[in-house]
Amino acid sequence: MKSIAFIFICVFSVSVLRAQQPFSVPEVTNDQEKEILYNHVIAYCATGITFAKTKGVSPIEYGNYIGEQFKPFWNQEQGFPFFVNTIMFILKGMHPANEMQILEQNKKMVRFKMKNVDAMFQLGPAYGITYNEFLECSKGILETLADYMKSEFKQEMDKNGWYVVTIKEK
Repeated sequence: MKSIAFIFICVFSVSVLRAQQPFSVPEVTNDQEKEILYNHVIAYCATGITFAKTKGVSPIEYGNYIGEQFKPFWNQEQGFPFFVNTIMFILKGMHPANEMQILEQNKKMVRFKMKNVDAMFQLGPAYGITYNEFLECSKGILETLADYMKSEFKQEMDKNGWYVVTIKEK
């Protein structure tokens, strides 16, 4: 009787082990890749802000710190058009469904607006921060870089929920 029970347990164990699915590399679409990247970038930024707050550092101060760390990767000699085009490229990538529209521009200024910058925060705070704290950090980063690149950066939210950016050459 014991041997029958033992054989049953062995057969059952082998069949359970063989029934497990093997691991496989996930396949994701281009849209899913963008969404994954967006979620990671926002999560890393937001959790960084949350950590900074635990150390008594405000979101804008943390943004200034990040901007200082990014400076070595910017070449002042590339000038205003390079700075504006690169910032617009980076901001356009902030969300896969980002809408961006240029409102006005000339050789020394561009003003544009974007939707869906708040996508992660539409249900309220995320990762321990509010949307306004996220914007304050972003402001710190972009003001620091703009100043380094001999430009001025201004951001605001309009009454329709658009994130509006103005960049001017100094």
